[in-house]
Amino acid sequence: MEKKDMALIGAAILICVIICVLSPYIASGDPDGLEKSAEDSGLAEDFAIEEIKGIPDAIFPDYAFADNPDNQVLQIVALVIGTIVTLVLGYAVAEVVRSRN
Repeated sequence: MEKKDMALIGAAILICVIICVLSPYIASGDPDGLEKSAEDSGLAEDFAIEEIKGIPDAIFPDYAFADNPDNQVLQIVALVIGTIVTLVLGYAVAEVVRSRN
């Protein structure tokens, strides 16, 4: 990979981490439109995730650690971990596709 490409990837990762750090402070605490509609219609209580068998619990529900969901530092950590995992998986898929060509 060329040096120019590595610099671009590094800048993209830095932007992702900056967004992760800022998002708990700029994100709305109110539910989104779909979640609000489900709550208003009563569907949110009818279809709790715990009732559905075979679906594992989220590792970071609502982008937070289950022990302390209101701690913004832990939210940032969860976001950064999720971003890094996503980027690594994306890179791994790209490498597999590239190696097959």
